[in-house]
Amino acid sequence: MTSGFALGGLTTGTDAEVLHVDGEPIPGLYAAGRATAGVAAWGDASGASLGDGSFFGRGAGRSAALNG
Repeated sequence: MTSGFALGGLTTGTDAEVLHVDGEPIPGLYAAGRATAGVAAWGDASGASLGDGSFFGRGAGRSAALNG
């Protein structure tokens, strides 16, 4: 069993679009990495979010380019 904690932040959809509290995407607003809601296991080590930020950041950039 692993302990974890919520990071808080913005809720995003599968294409990195930021979701309004009603669940609908906010047009033109994208987020990735630690700016988004998520759960971290093993603590919040320095550099641990580099993979999340680069992987999901690339997807957010792609979505913004295609939909913006």
